[in-house]
Amino acid sequence: MFPKEKFSSPQYEPLALHEDGEGSSSTPEKRSSSEDDDSGPLLRGSDDLPPIKLSKPSQLPTLIIYLSFALALLSTVNVALLPSTFSKFKAYPFSESELEDLPYGNARLGLDRAAKVLPIPKAYHRSWPDRIARVSRKLKDAVWGQGVQVYVTVEDSTVMRFPIPSHGANTCALSWRSPPEFSARTKDITTKGDITEIEVWQLIAPSRTTPASSVSSSLDELDYDTLSYSALPVRGELLGVLDLTDQLNSTTVEFACPGEADSLVVEMRCQRVACHVSFKQIDMLPRFGFELLRRRE
Repeated sequence: MFPKEKFSSPQYEPLALHEDGEGSSSTPEKRSSSEDDDSGPLLRGSDDLPPIKLSKPSQLPTLIIYLSFALALLSTVNVALLPSTFSKFKAYPFSESELEDLPYGNARLGLDRAAKVLPIPKAYHRSWPDRIARVSRKLKDAVWGQGVQVYVTVEDSTVMRFPIPSHGANTCALSWRSPPEFSARTKDITTKGDITEIEVWQLIAPSRTTPASSVSSSLDELDYDTLSYSALPVRGELLGVLDLTDQLNSTTVEFACPGEADSLVVEMRCQRVACHVSFKQIDMLPRFGFELLRRRE
């Protein structure tokens, strides 16, 4: 058997202390007392620091205020001197010889000469239709009645009554106003085919085929709620032709306004193949549709 060895008990040696005190078994009370001793000189030394000097406020805002006040005062003086300056120029106008001495004296156009050079623009009184009725050559007895619907095709016509403006010269015309190009009202009108020649016929007398009991003495008493193509009033002269494709206003030739009548009754017709125009003529902005013009005096 193996011989039993005799083990000696382990021996421990104490750790050596370092110079900085690490690994020492000093108590917390001693460490805290040493820290208090070290902080003492630092606190005492803070009283010996030089005091901090505060900078003085800048003088720039005060200078800006003074400059603004001076500028406002100068502007007030200039405005106060304007009437006297204008009166001096008005009291001593340039003579013709002084104007000729200027580099472009003769080319100078004053406001007093503008009226003699510029032409007087044409101005008209405008009238919107107060009666609108649709009739059909295909359905001669069909009645649509008074409304705002304008319907013009090869087979359909629209009768309109325009009040004649009371003031103005004895010159009238029918006009078409297109909807603005980029407005939402361009969707309110439907056109097909050739709409460059919409005929405008004047209606001058009640229909001869209407029964005597219902014949009116004048067109002012015409009943538009019962109007049909078979009872269409008698046509007079062709007042003109309107081009509905024109983005600007299309106007017929000028004609003499009816002298004794208070209104003008017309029929809108289309003779072109596949011609179609339909919209509701409503008095709202932006306006578009047919209107009567009377030249101002």
